Amino acid sequence: MAETYDAVIIGAGVFGSGIAHELTSRGWKTCNVDMFGAAGHGSTSSSGAIIRFNYSTVPGVEIAWEGNHYWEDFEDYIGVPDELGYARKITTGGLFLRTHDDLHKLYVKCMGAAGVPYEEWTAADLAERLPSIGLDLYGGPCGIDDDRFWAEPTGSIPGALYQPAAGHISDPQLAAHNLHTAAKAKGGEFRFNTTVNEILTTDDASAVRGVKLDDGTEIHSPVVVNVGGPFSATLNSMAGLSGTEAITTKPMRHEVHVAAAPEGVDYENDGMMVADLDQGMYFRPEAGNQIFIGSTDPDCDPVEWVDDLSTLNREITEERWNIQTMRLAKRIPTFGVPHQKKGLADAYDVSSDWGPIYDRTDLDGFFAARGTSGNQFKNACVGSHLMAELINAVTNGLDHDNDPLVVTGRYTGAKLNMADFSRNRTINPDSTGTVLG
Repeated sequence: MAETYDAVIIGAGVFGSGIAHELTSRGWKTCNVDMFGAAGHGSTSSSGAIIRFNYSTVPGVEIAWEGNHYWEDFEDYIGVPDELGYARKITTGGLFLRTHDDLHKLYVKCMGAAGVPYEEWTAADLAERLPSIGLDLYGGPCGIDDDRFWAEPTGSIPGALYQPAAGHISDPQLAAHNLHTAAKAKGGEFRFNTTVNEILTTDDASAVRGVKLDDGTEIHSPVVVNVGGPFSATLNSMAGLSGTEAITTKPMRHEVHVAAAPEGVDYENDGMMVADLDQGMYFRPEAGNQIFIGSTDPDCDPVEWVDDLSTLNREITEERWNIQTMRLAKRIPTFGVPHQKKGLADAYDVSSDWGPIYDRTDLDGFFAARGTSGNQFKNACVGSHLMAELINAVTNGLDHDNDPLVVTGRYTGAKLNMADFSRNRTINPDSTGTVLG
């Protein structure tokens, strides 16, 4: 006899565990199925976990600002004891270096409309408040085999957009564990080291009816939620949904690197998150006076789409390490280039416009939170709340495709229109096409 639940959630990363927390808080009987050994052991554990608000649409800024309040209230939001302690927000402030005036003005417009605090910094402000970075302008990123990489600066950065509430989460894997603990305390069940092999549907294939696991076990449920991260496109295909949505996702291999701050610089305590499109990177403080370095996927860098996740190389490479650390050396003149390679490599679930999908699908009862890797960790809690509200509304008869659900933010009161995160939205033409949204 198959076990029956109100909802089966495929994935137990920060989003899968978060949706379980939200649904169990509403009295739902849930079961998360995850191929890894514990909550947050997939791509969540490789996240930079950055909290920022510079987005190219007002809805993008509003959801990030709403999401920030969950992290600032995280222990109370979890609501139950966790023997491992709690993930915490580390507020460092964040800078978007002024290298692209049109994008800078768009961010200012969107953040102002959403009521997010920001400051316009001059070059003198930067020199005073973050003296470790240099302000040379190089005319955009390029590879180290390009003569331009070694050329003299083309100008000087005139300033930056400063976000005082920006920062990062101390331990992304712990955050997923906290959400998993909260869901379990309310009766949520989790099955780890378990793979979904089939999405079960009704005889006419119009609605979902559960999943089949790798050991042949069936779990029946009228609701299945695809939160599979880089595996989400495969799960959609299992459900017969390939080609049915305007916004698609695909796994992309990404590397992030960690290196010691230069001698004499206390970047852990005095540094901040910096987005630098001139060098195609971002960086932030890391514990142990280190600097966490990520890429914004500039056009000059090869894109590593992953066709077979079973062959994914999770070791950092010499090529990526060299380009990222040498770009950082151009922005922090005293950095040098360290010899000990450290970092993480994993697959991101990347959507057509780098924005998330929080939506139902054309298969009744099958929902999806997709395209979240890399740029949506900050929105895990608010996104989980949106998904739970959507699942509850649609299962109670809402025609979301024609009458989109609008959710009032718990903290900010913002009206979050879920049509902005639709699988069939128009691609955002102002997206940077990077993890910076």
